[in-house]
Amino acid sequence: MEKFLKTAVLAIFMCFSLVGNAQSTQEKRASILTPPYYTNWIGADFFTIATIEHECEVTPVRIVDLTFFYDFGTCFVGMVANTKGVIIQMTLRLFGEKGQEFIQDAMDYGYERIGNGEDLNMRSNGLSISNVEQYRKKTEHGSVYLEVSRNPEFVNEYQIAIYRGK
Repeated sequence: MEKFLKTAVLAIFMCFSLVGNAQSTQEKRASILTPPYYTNWIGADFFTIATIEHECEVTPVRIVDLTFFYDFGTCFVGMVANTKGVIIQMTLRLFGEKGQEFIQDAMDYGYERIGNGEDLNMRSNGLSISNVEQYRKKTEHGSVYLEVSRNPEFVNEYQIAIYRGK
């Protein structure tokens, strides 16, 4: 129990220091999209919709079931919450160099490519097949996964889902 409390206090301190050290709202938003942040905090009981809205000064531009979509200025971010408001998955769509940099940053942080496959997507112009690459980083609290979907018809578009596995 004592180890758990120490870990919890350290996690909370690190979370607030990461966000608290950012000097502007835009910097806070950008910090959430860095590998150290999402790797350590996705699925943590204090990483909630309310915290994101307060710390990043955002309101949802759309809500679908338990998915909240936010305009972070540089991109739109979807945050999937459980019934307690804890963010269990983040989704984002990046283009061109931003998508490549996002993946490279994750790999530099220790994410390993573990597989690839295909996914069927439905868009307003019909059905299409996307190539999906899966990356994983093992942590002491379970593995965190990135699934990167790219469609040959939309060459510079990266659709990314980030979640923690059990």
